[in-house]
Amino acid sequence: MIVRILCFLFAVLLTANICNAGVPSSNSNEQAARAFLKEASTKFFEYNDNLAQKQFQMYEDDSDEEAANATYKNFFAKAKLTVEIFEDSKKFDQSKFTDPELKYVFENFKKSPGVFILGEENLSKILQSLTLLEELASDKDIPSYHNKSIDLAFFPDIQEIFAKSNDPAELKYYWKTWRDKNGAWATSYFVKLIKLLKEAAKLNEITPLQLWLDEYNITEMENVMTQMEPFYLQLHGFIRNQLLKKYGDLVIKPKKPIPHHLFEQVLAQTWTSGSIIDDKYPHKDLPPYDEILKQNNYDTLKMFKMADGFYRSMGFNSISEEYWTNHIKMNSNEDEGDCKAMVFDESPNVYLRYCQKMDFRKFLQAHGYMGEVYYAREKIDLPAYYFDSYGLEYPVGEAVILSASTPKHLSSIGLVTQFRFTDEVKMNRLLRMGIHTLLNARVYFVHSKVMADLFAGIVDITDLNKRYWKLMEKYVGVAPPNNRGPDAYDFPFKFYTSLSANGNEQASKFMGEVLGYQIYEKLCEISGQYSKSKESEPINNCDFYGSEKAGEALKKMMRLGSSKPMREVLATIFPENPTVNADSLIKYYTPMKNWLIERNREDNVSVGWRHSKKKISIVTNYDDEELVPLK
Repeated sequence: MIVRILCFLFAVLLTANICNAGVPSSNSNEQAARAFLKEASTKFFEYNDNLAQKQFQMYEDDSDEEAANATYKNFFAKAKLTVEIFEDSKKFDQSKFTDPELKYVFENFKKSPGVFILGEENLSKILQSLTLLEELASDKDIPSYHNKSIDLAFFPDIQEIFAKSNDPAELKYYWKTWRDKNGAWATSYFVKLIKLLKEAAKLNEITPLQLWLDEYNITEMENVMTQMEPFYLQLHGFIRNQLLKKYGDLVIKPKKPIPHHLFEQVLAQTWTSGSIIDDKYPHKDLPPYDEILKQNNYDTLKMFKMADGFYRSMGFNSISEEYWTNHIKMNSNEDEGDCKAMVFDESPNVYLRYCQKMDFRKFLQAHGYMGEVYYAREKIDLPAYYFDSYGLEYPVGEAVILSASTPKHLSSIGLVTQFRFTDEVKMNRLLRMGIHTLLNARVYFVHSKVMADLFAGIVDITDLNKRYWKLMEKYVGVAPPNNRGPDAYDFPFKFYTSLSANGNEQASKFMGEVLGYQIYEKLCEISGQYSKSKESEPINNCDFYGSEKAGEALKKMMRLGSSKPMREVLATIFPENPTVNADSLIKYYTPMKNWLIERNREDNVSVGWRHSKKKISIVTNYDDEELVPLK
């Protein structure tokens, strides 16, 4: 109950006199209520434009410490004002409104100030817990497997080892050592965070689950998992058999869950040579995308310009050169690793900072980031209280990435004109995409489900690690490589780095993946590139670049923002069935599914898994001392 509501609440009015000026003398006065909302919306956009400019600039002019202090200061200011506005909004009696739209706005407006109700001291503890949990991944505190005098961080050092190493003992060492080293710390900060979020829910008079899930529906997500299950069982069986052939039955058992350190290796090596599918479809047979970009004189700016061109080809209004100069910049930090772009899009006046790193993955990601920019620009006529978009900018970006990554598109823009996409190359690409998508989607769901179970009171904090492994076994077919003791919280580093005071990023990623394929299929149909009713080119090579009809369909949805409930917004593009489902994802990967079924049959591979006998203890060993508030 945070992101959508607080889009308006947390930064609308900056001074007490503005809040007070908007309160009517009569609660039944709808005209005064509209004036209040109009003035608040104007102030929101003015403030957010000013804040976005400061944030946009601070990463260039300020040190990391100065930038962090400024971010904390802004966060606390927003929190204070959010609570003030929330209290002010109670002075309107919406039961006396006759205008349905006004009722709709105030029903959302008055619901909750979210975590901001906790006050600055407890908010600082939330920020500190989140910061310390993120640092568990970046701290260099793990002795090297080959040289104990060298200390490594899980990200990026150990993650890079998982992407290259084929030594299961080495991978198991890093998996276990990082968790043993950080388990007690992770548990302590995590427990503090959960306690504070539960306290915020209590003060808001809502359940912790309502606070955490917001618009997401865990039952709907479970239905998607059920749809995917037959396909996933075939993929799991294939992966386990490939690992068995690679490492032998002393490392992996043919009918048991996959050890988690090998599961993480499979994910990390999806797009590298030496992966589990290389004996079927070698990585070297794929186009050398990174080298092709260099040969075509690409730099980071050109990648974003090409992504921008995709949206312009669909009829979106062009971004001016002045906008590119003053609103879109490259980060100046030389040591960025695998950094993410930053989009400041809480008003139509969007800002974007991108990374210096230039490779094919960043080329595709640029299409997603530009989708956020165009989504915000399409909402230019909406007031602030309708400006949120339920996170739908992310699946829109995923849909465009699917189109931009097709052999058809890459050939049409002249990027791979010298490379022939044979059926073998297309299946090579599809298998790697499918492994990345299906494995990650299952993990995103488990991370969402275990938190939902915790906040719903289904499981206690001390039993959470046991619940986590039960769900990992049930939905992913994965088990820990060794017994887990009473100081173990075994979430991977990406779980901790995705935690937020403002929402559930793992659920957002899950929904973004699945909805992205749904939007992709619909835009393929609208553009005439794919048809359900007749033989046509496989959907996984559909490219809706240049289709203004597809662009109009997107713009129609984008322009609604949150002016209607989420299902009604989705109905503009899925009028026949505005639900989240796995139909489009499964259809996209049907050739892969058929290949897996045939391959598993030929290799006499059994699918499914028996129960793991690894022991998971109740968590009891953690330090629950109070955190010192941030200054």
